[in-house]
Amino acid sequence: MSTLASRFTPLLPKDWTPQQALAVYELLSELTETVWNHYEIPLIELLAPELDQDPASQPDLFDFNDQLPF
Repeated sequence: MSTLASRFTPLLPKDWTPQQALAVYELLSELTETVWNHYEIPLIELLAPELDQDPASQPDLFDFNDQLPF
């Protein structure tokens, strides 16, 4: 699945006031929450392959043959 960011980068006006930037941020946050609340299960199903990590791919954190320091 390609992400929106990989397709294009939105350009923002450079002359927004902090209040305008906050209004857009709040609008997008509210939209994100509303979409998630409505489509949570289908979104999780779509995102699962990206989030699912193969346990075999995780490196060992330490070698079991190391000498114990005590």
